[in-house]
Amino acid sequence: MRRATSIVPSATIDMADERDRMARRLAEVWVNSGAGRFSVVAAASRVAVIDASAWAAADWDALAVRSQLGDAFQSHAWGELKRGLAWTPLRYVFETDGRPVAVAYIQERALVRRLPGPLGRLRVQYSPHGPVLLDASPDAAAAALAGLRQIAARRHAVTVTVDPVWEEGSALSGVLGAAGFHRAARDVQVSRTAMIVPLEASQEAQRAKLGHTTGYDINRARKAGVTVEHVNMTDPADRESATAEFFEMHAATGRREGFIVRDRHYAMEQWRRLGESDVAGLWFAGVEGRRETGALVLRCGHLLTYFAAGSRDDADMRRTRANHLLQWEIIRWAAASGFSGYDMGGVDTHDAPGVPQDETHPLWNLFLFKRRFGAVPQVRVRAHEYSPNPVMGAAWRLLRRLR
Repeated sequence: MRRATSIVPSATIDMADERDRMARRLAEVWVNSGAGRFSVVAAASRVAVIDASAWAAADWDALAVRSQLGDAFQSHAWGELKRGLAWTPLRYVFETDGRPVAVAYIQERALVRRLPGPLGRLRVQYSPHGPVLLDASPDAAAAALAGLRQIAARRHAVTVTVDPVWEEGSALSGVLGAAGFHRAARDVQVSRTAMIVPLEASQEAQRAKLGHTTGYDINRARKAGVTVEHVNMTDPADRESATAEFFEMHAATGRREGFIVRDRHYAMEQWRRLGESDVAGLWFAGVEGRRETGALVLRCGHLLTYFAAGSRDDADMRRTRANHLLQWEIIRWAAASGFSGYDMGGVDTHDAPGVPQDETHPLWNLFLFKRRFGAVPQVRVRAHEYSPNPVMGAAWRLLRRLR
């Protein structure tokens, strides 16, 4: 992998064993270590923070998206999309002992535009689903979080928020508090749950995970003449017309189900960027050549993730069961493509958090649909944030609660 020359100087961090941080705070002492470099002296482990903002998109995505624990929200395309919303994309690699252990894309913006004097330097940072670990260990997580702390301090951030896709209660989740990150005033992402279907090489083994009625509905869809189509999102000719059609389905579904739909220009630009970089895939199911329902999926390391859905207002899903065959074909394609799991997406919201336990939960039926494909629920950690200046951080959290 080629490392591009940094536009800004690299940074190195001497970091105490993060497991000891529960007992004592990290002693930070700034020292000179050569032109354009800085260190934090604490103890044994050295973490190098490398600015990768100038890396080619493919080089960045090889680590941030296509590594085992990669995520589409950390992709180069995602960062460039946010540039159009007044965020500046920053990209960093964290190394220990000369070996990369994590990466993080950070989107940064001014706290308030056109503030006078030093206040004009204040920034807000957010790393969506970051950091991405290249080594799934608490030590790698601690290194990445220590690096993020120093980036926030050096760039005058009031706060840096992270919401990595680490399972709640896991060893990784425990590193957040030890690294000085505290639970955010509110979560950024709508859902903290995932429904993950373990993928099997053989069709027989995969079918064994299906609920009885789901297997029946897949066969019923075939008998009804449903066919499934996989759109080549890297081909502009195929992509543009297909995403335009999918947006109409997505918007129609949003009106029916009451979820927020981004404006057409933003959604189309998002899907275009993700598609041309082969981070997103688009699938349709229909009858007699007419597309009736669709799914947009994202590449997230070893997982393929269901990201957006849509169906026509006049699609007779009860009769055709087209969505059942659509999901089944995506599952089989993902298994054949080397993914180990298919994340069918969340089953909670800010107002109805957690995995549904009974029919009183508003997403109970959605949970049942996904569970019957063999999906196993997982709850991810809440958003956490770190503020280099505790007073400014407290003010920021108060403002967030009042908004």
